[in-house]
Amino acid sequence: MGMFGWLDVKEGLPLWWSYRLNRSAKASVEEVFEGIARTRMTLLREWAEEQWVFLEKMGQEWPHISPGEKNTYLLKKWHKNRFITELFAIDEKGTASCSTFSGREGALAHSDVQGAVAEVFRTQKPFLFGPYTDPDTGKIGPKSSRFHDDVTLLFLQPILDDGRVTEVVAARIPNDVLGDLIQREAGHIYPDSGDNYLFMAKSHFNPSISPGMALSRSRFEDRTFTHGENLKDGIHTKHWGTVRIQHHTEFEIRFTDPATNELHPGVANTIRNGSNLFVEFPGYSDYRHIPVIGKGVTFQMPGSPDVWGMMCEGDLEEVYRTRSIGWRLIKQFMIFLFIGIMLQQSLTMIPAMPVWLDVLIGLAYGAGASAVFYKKSLKPIIERLRKMTDITREIAEGGGDLTSRLDSALLFHDETGALGRWVNNLIDSQDELMGKVKSAALDVEETNLSLREKAAYAESDSILVIEQMSEMLEAIQQQVKDVQQAMGQVDQVSVTLTGLEQQSQDQLEHAQAEVSGINNKMDVIVGKVTEAMTMTDQFKELSSSISSVVGSINEIAYQTNLLALNASIEAARAGEHGRGFGVVALEIRKLADQTTRATKEISHTLDQIEHSSAQVRSAIGVSSEEVASGVDVVHNVQNVLVSMAKASDSQPDVTDQMKEIIGNIAVINEQNARTVEQVDQSTGKMAELIKEVRFDSEQSSLVVEALRRTIDKFTLSKA
Repeated sequence: MGMFGWLDVKEGLPLWWSYRLNRSAKASVEEVFEGIARTRMTLLREWAEEQWVFLEKMGQEWPHISPGEKNTYLLKKWHKNRFITELFAIDEKGTASCSTFSGREGALAHSDVQGAVAEVFRTQKPFLFGPYTDPDTGKIGPKSSRFHDDVTLLFLQPILDDGRVTEVVAARIPNDVLGDLIQREAGHIYPDSGDNYLFMAKSHFNPSISPGMALSRSRFEDRTFTHGENLKDGIHTKHWGTVRIQHHTEFEIRFTDPATNELHPGVANTIRNGSNLFVEFPGYSDYRHIPVIGKGVTFQMPGSPDVWGMMCEGDLEEVYRTRSIGWRLIKQFMIFLFIGIMLQQSLTMIPAMPVWLDVLIGLAYGAGASAVFYKKSLKPIIERLRKMTDITREIAEGGGDLTSRLDSALLFHDETGALGRWVNNLIDSQDELMGKVKSAALDVEETNLSLREKAAYAESDSILVIEQMSEMLEAIQQQVKDVQQAMGQVDQVSVTLTGLEQQSQDQLEHAQAEVSGINNKMDVIVGKVTEAMTMTDQFKELSSSISSVVGSINEIAYQTNLLALNASIEAARAGEHGRGFGVVALEIRKLADQTTRATKEISHTLDQIEHSSAQVRSAIGVSSEEVASGVDVVHNVQNVLVSMAKASDSQPDVTDQMKEIIGNIAVINEQNARTVEQVDQSTGKMAELIKEVRFDSEQSSLVVEALRRTIDKFTLSKA
């Protein structure tokens, strides 16, 4: 590079000369850019913190809002925030459950938001997602910004319940709000060229966004920019064609040097070093291939994992075009002085020029030169200073118009112009500050009104509490009287019970003796039942023996019958000789048949006897169990009577216990009465304090109203 760096002689020479004339202002220029970058970066961070505080409070209130009231709650909060264009809730699946934007319910969130929502559920921390493009932002429209497009910032606040995220409250803010925050048109110290813009330094969440990609609207995007061409219609460069955007600056421009197609040095050095300050000739080339200088910084917005960069730039030509008032005045003074000297020399060459005429001409020239010097040099400076003084006076008196700015035609490129631009910057800052104060005053007024209403409710409730406590005190006092009467009656009952106690003791002893007799008789019954069961078992055994004998007889009769039959057969064979034996055999058979029938009847009778004896034994067994149970009952009754007799001797008197219990109740009632009296007194004091709170809130309302009236004296911008 030559003497003029990367610029050719035609472009570089005038810039080099301007820089050389103002090289003493380099330190001041550095301070200007340092201040612009510092204040804009602080402004962005504080603005983001305000949004998070707003959403954090929503996150605390959200779990206590019933499902049917959530839309109303979101709409109420939406009205409270001047930047948020939509508030909606998202579940873990990315489905919007409720929203301030009609038609949002049930619709899936934008696809780019899915990963951000998942990140919130994973980390349980707030997340600032964006900038990103979202058509819904364009559909919803602007709220605070005069510029508007699809680029969006999404603040995602987790809703925690028992240590886990149940929902996410999302706040949609158009990204153009950032441009409004850092641009502040009236606050531009270098209005012809100065631009503050954001770019990506390091994208952690979405690596597809390249370093140096524009993240905010450039002031050159707007067609209302009157100091030159704009990006919507196209900015024409001498060697590199036309630079134009289709929709918006964000993501459409990467800040490169068109000569190298690499990031221009300002952005590149800022990303590399974290910050960069360069205000010397020849500067560096921006995307227009125009020499610029300025300050670059990197930072992180609260809630965002990405590192952003911001450049605060101005054209080298505008920054160093300033010419000092002293230089301008001394130049004009030297011109008038040179003309006067030449005029004086010319007059001396005229022969016989009277002295008085020479003096008169000199005076006339001095008066004319002074008038021209005043009109052309001093008067514009005085007019500019007077105008700045008037505006400053109006603001200082508390009745100024903060929409007024010094006319740019009065802002020359000298110390007065610099002062005028700083005055405009100051007014712009005050306008924004007073706007915030006015908004805060309105919020305080609304809150104070709510406090007054609640104090009035609390006052009326405290009066009711006092009345109820008085009634309770009367009831407790009456209860104390009743308890005292009850104690007197217990004393009478105690005397009566003492006599009854002796009678009951005698009856217990008599009952114990009777039960002992019953117990002895029951023991005898148990013995008789046991003997009956034994005799029944013996009878059963004898029946079994008889049955065995009958069986033997039956078998003998059967054999006898066979023998008689055989004898009859043999007698028949013997003929006449065996006839008598046949008669005997026949009689034997008849006797055997009768024996068989008799044994069958005996067997049948024995079966019935055995069955009956089994039933008798079973009945005796049941009776035995019942008798045994009765014995146990008698024993238990006897034990109870013995215990009662012992208890009447060993345990304390029941009436004494009753007296002690009622006495304790009396003591407790007296304590309650004293407590109610104390609560009654405390409630009275609370009512007095509530009255004082209501009075203080009324006084506060007067102060807030006075503050609002004071602020209303200022005419603020629409924002």
